[in-house]
Amino acid sequence: MRKRKQTLSFSLAIVPVLLLPLLTACTPGSSSSGTSVSGTGGVSIAYVRRTVDALGNPTDSTMSADGGDLIIRDYSSPSGDDTNITSGHTLGFGDVSDPEVSYDGTKIIFSMRCSAQSALACYRYPNGTGNLDASWNIWEYNIGTRALTRVIQDSAISSLGDDVDPVYYPDGRIVFTSNRQATSSQPTTGGPPGAVGYVSHDEYEREASTLLHIMDPNGGNIRQLSFNQSHDRNPVILANGEIMYSRWDHVGERNQFSIFKINPDGTVPDLGVVYGAHSPGNSYLHPREMSDGRVMTSIMPLSGTSEGGSLEIIDVANYSEDDEPATPSAPTNPMGQQRGQFQVSRLLIPSESASRHEQMRGMNISPLGRYSTPYPLWDGTNRALVTYTPSQPTRQRNQFTGRNENIEGTPRYGIWMVNMSSNTMNIVVEPQSRYFFSDAIALQARTPAPSVKTASVPNTVATTLGMGILNVKSVYDTDGRERMGAAVLASGESIPLATSNRADIATIKHPANAANGSRVARFFRISKAVATPQGLDVEVIGESEFEMQHIIGYGVIEPDGSMKVRVPANTPVTITALDSQGRGFTHHTNWIQVGEGAERTCFGCHGPRRAVAALNSPSTAGTSGAHPLAVGTGESMAETRFARVNAAIANLTLNPEYTDFWTPEYRTSSNSSYSTNVPATNQASISISYDNLNAGSGHDAHSSIIPSPVRGGCTASNWSPVNCAIVINYEEHIQPILNNHCASCHSGSAPAAALDLSSSVSAVFGRYNSYQQLLIGALVLDASGRPIIIINPEDGEITFERQAPMVNAGNGRSSRLIERLYGQELLAAGSATGSTNHATMLSDAEKRLITEWVDIGAQYYNDPFDGTTPRSAATLLNETTFNTTIMPILTSDCASCHRAFGGNGSSTGVPSATFQASNRFVLTGNPAGDFGITASMVTNVCTPASSYLLARPSGTPTSNPPHPDVPMGSGAAALPVGSTNYNTILSWISAATASASCPP
Repeated sequence: MRKRKQTLSFSLAIVPVLLLPLLTACTPGSSSSGTSVSGTGGVSIAYVRRTVDALGNPTDSTMSADGGDLIIRDYSSPSGDDTNITSGHTLGFGDVSDPEVSYDGTKIIFSMRCSAQSALACYRYPNGTGNLDASWNIWEYNIGTRALTRVIQDSAISSLGDDVDPVYYPDGRIVFTSNRQATSSQPTTGGPPGAVGYVSHDEYEREASTLLHIMDPNGGNIRQLSFNQSHDRNPVILANGEIMYSRWDHVGERNQFSIFKINPDGTVPDLGVVYGAHSPGNSYLHPREMSDGRVMTSIMPLSGTSEGGSLEIIDVANYSEDDEPATPSAPTNPMGQQRGQFQVSRLLIPSESASRHEQMRGMNISPLGRYSTPYPLWDGTNRALVTYTPSQPTRQRNQFTGRNENIEGTPRYGIWMVNMSSNTMNIVVEPQSRYFFSDAIALQARTPAPSVKTASVPNTVATTLGMGILNVKSVYDTDGRERMGAAVLASGESIPLATSNRADIATIKHPANAANGSRVARFFRISKAVATPQGLDVEVIGESEFEMQHIIGYGVIEPDGSMKVRVPANTPVTITALDSQGRGFTHHTNWIQVGEGAERTCFGCHGPRRAVAALNSPSTAGTSGAHPLAVGTGESMAETRFARVNAAIANLTLNPEYTDFWTPEYRTSSNSSYSTNVPATNQASISISYDNLNAGSGHDAHSSIIPSPVRGGCTASNWSPVNCAIVINYEEHIQPILNNHCASCHSGSAPAAALDLSSSVSAVFGRYNSYQQLLIGALVLDASGRPIIIINPEDGEITFERQAPMVNAGNGRSSRLIERLYGQELLAAGSATGSTNHATMLSDAEKRLITEWVDIGAQYYNDPFDGTTPRSAATLLNETTFNTTIMPILTSDCASCHRAFGGNGSSTGVPSATFQASNRFVLTGNPAGDFGITASMVTNVCTPASSYLLARPSGTPTSNPPHPDVPMGSGAAALPVGSTNYNTILSWISAATASASCPP
């Protein structure tokens, strides 16, 4: 045994409240002598040793670098003996991550990646005879027999994707994440010749998304559980048998990791969200259940801290969010009231403040260091293993200011044991140069064993094959964040309120009340995500934070705000509440999934999770206690119509169509309290269709044909959300409307309102100028007709002065374009009419089409395989040259700005100012991801200098255009033309020209 080493011990204070900066960092140096860890004694542990090149970000789910191994230490102390479990397989040329111990403490499951330099028994499994497999695979180590085996032994199956984050389910099955996407790999109808399918890449268009899967102990029966567009990570099993994990929510302006849960059959309990959707901190990673039911997690920014941040405890039993009690009996001391009371022991760090704890959550230097991969012990000692690094500031030159500034350097992660009773932490595995240590687990049996969730039986009566049901009790039942309240209402619109600032459902639902006829929420729209294939040109998405979507149908919101709808099962969908004109109030910033035959119920539009409904149940609010047809207690109008009138009401339709059902039901009711004062006539029907799309209206004849956006040969009579869709492309559907009605005034050298809506093409962007001006705003010109340039004195950033954009992607009701087209004041700044009334210039069908385009995100394309959709030259570019030559240039000259930014949660649910909407060229240091996104910026291999990557190099304020002025999708290397680095990138692109089909 090695000589015993001195342990380091630091004191810290812990306040056991909702969500608190648990372990405030202590820098090594304040040591105390001793030879044992704090607590009741040492435990055997397993952990991974990896090279610092494998350090990633929350956005990097499968980072790897040669030199990783799995280590077992016989005693949780620096003096413990180590055994390298995997070195005989990796030979120093593989990588290891994510170990997890079995419930009986006898086996370890983990992920290992082998390479051509690894042992044949690793690279060709089994026994050097199988096919080559350099993907991440799941391996199992038997501690007693020392046997090391791969779970999926058939290389043809194991190599279909990278399998990481394994964890044992109590019945022996294995839950893991994988980019194999066993169910959601997309068919490529209309795609590249010979292609049979593709996997979805994350919403930064960088990496294949890793999603939750489950398989039998022998690697068979692999099934996909989650259906997100970006990564799902870090699954663990809760004591009730549910799977808790971190989900990358990246829909529109939402860009964060929150804590979710799901059942092992893929059904989603309690809306899926456990915590973090609207709470302080951006990325909740590595969540673990503690023995008392609370959750220990790390909280960090989306990039820039090597997956390190604050270590915190969440009281998930009592709080849905930082300021949102989950039950009426929850304590009245939410985290927002307690953060400032927490401080480190005055004996060691006498003057720490809440602001310094907050820095641990942020992207800049954290003077208190950072934590990662916590593992709370379940042995009654109130301890946890954690990964920790002291603060590592380093100097670096700011490329814009020219000043040397402190930045956060490479972490020195070691493993520590924290005792939450004595408020001490002791070093277990000391940090080393070139390596980091993380993912420590205690090799202990865990009791009590969690319950086992059995698969639910599909309700084939309520739904049809391949479908599930989404049941919303009332869109008016909000969580206090104004998602369907005053913040989304225009002048003249109102929602009658009852007590506690909640909607008065009893008034809204009854046709005898004026509020019933003027109710604001009338329809809902369901859209499904379109998976992003590898190498998709950034030109496809355009100036939008939203990815491609297809509209799969509409339905009616009942007078009480309820809806019940059949949606495709195991498909990421989103729902939007609409007004009587079919305009969305606010987009839903989560992808929702429903299991086949399952029904997913929520109280309301962003209703309080796990809480009692804020409203009275819709059917029991009112004089007599029930709707005329209702039987079930607490039954909504949608539930009543579905169960007792016609279940077809839950079917999606091609068009928003409304026919008054409830007025005659109330009028003829034998219950006098309902029939009194009901109008003698029904409310007017509403139909918003594509009929007469090309019939012509307004002051211009139709010079351009507007093709129908309906795909699949579908009509209103045969509409199916599985086989039919509404697909809107700007060039194909929106520009012809502008040509027909707008370009006669809004074009030329002096267009009306300086807004060019013609079909002229931008030399920089390769898109219609009309699109650029609608989405980023027309340039403001000086008296000489030149753009007005603004230079930020703080960092030298150069931008153009622009008019306010006419389109707010994802929200038609706050877009000036929509206000102008309808001649109605909604939520956009400025006049709804201006000097000219545009309300009668377009037909209802044209207005619908433009409104849909804005509401789903104002993308340039919404189909990755349309014939006109541009594709990237990723297959032509040399990835090896990129890794060795191009990536270092981008890292030094571009990555400081082109990082993954996300907003912090807040009580209003609005992202903070750290969110940068103009950044799609995201560099994180992951070679595979950085190559993918850089290749998507190479938009013209035939003329390399005009590709987005080089089209806008650095320049002086007089250059045209200077950089950075970064409208989304136009990002360029921040390099002057002719510089060495510029020429190096130019040569890299030019090398692919010979392989491209370029015109002579």
